[in-house]
Amino acid sequence: MYALTPLQRLALLFIVLVIVACILGIAREISTQTRTPAPAAQRPETDGSTPMVRIAVHRPDEPYGHEKHSP
Repeated sequence: MYALTPLQRLALLFIVLVIVACILGIAREISTQTRTPAPAAQRPETDGSTPMVRIAVHRPDEPYGHEKHSP
């Protein structure tokens, strides 16, 4: 292979430095995105008097919906 001129060496050095700078910038951006946790969703405040979710529970003395017959 032939020897590089000083201008070619300078251009090659510049290209390598730009590539390294891009890789470091991308790595820094990825690490900041993965380190920063997303803010937690705010839960509505309750005083405990009314439940937030009502769960339908079948009582043994009641028929299921499909077992109910109209009079």
